[in-house]
Amino acid sequence: MGKFLLNNIQCEIPPSWQDQGMVTFTIPSPDKNVKPNIIMTKEYLPQPIALKEYFAKIKESIVKRGIRDFKISDEREIIIAGNKAMQMVCTWDVSAMKQMLGGGGGPVPDIKPGQMVKQVQVTLLKGNLAINLTGSFPAEQFDIYYRPFQQFLATIQIS
Repeated sequence: MGKFLLNNIQCEIPPSWQDQGMVTFTIPSPDKNVKPNIIMTKEYLPQPIALKEYFAKIKESIVKRGIRDFKISDEREIIIAGNKAMQMVCTWDVSAMKQMLGGGGGPVPDIKPGQMVKQVQVTLLKGNLAINLTGSFPAEQFDIYYRPFQQFLATIQIS
C-alpha cells in the first residue's frame, strides 16, 4: 500500500488506486489583489512519450487557446530530481481571460486591460509519470517570485 503525504495530511492509498490530480500553492503577497501561485499536476500517461514531444503538445494546447498578447520568452531543458525537464517562460494579458474567469456565474474579477501575467511552465516525465508545474506571477514582480519557485523545484523528490 502506498502513502500519500501532503504537508500535514497523510493517508494510505490502496494498491489499485492512483493519485492523479492537482495541488495549488499560494505565495504570500503584500498586495491583497495578487495571488502568486504554483499549480502542480500529476498524471500517469497511458504509454511513455519523449519529453520534448509531450512538452510540444502542452505548448500547442496553450497556444491554441488564442490568448491575446501570448509570448514565449524562454524555453530550455533543465534537471529536476535528477531527471530531464522542460521549462518555458511566457507572458500574456490577463484581461484576455476575464470572461473565462467569470464564466461560473459569479462576479467577474477586477481585471484591467494590459494587466500582464508571467508564467513559468515546467514539465517533468519519469516513465509514465508526468508532473507539470505552473508558476503564475504578476509580470512586473516575476523576479521576486521566480526565486522561490526555483527553490521549490530544487526540493522535489520522486520515489
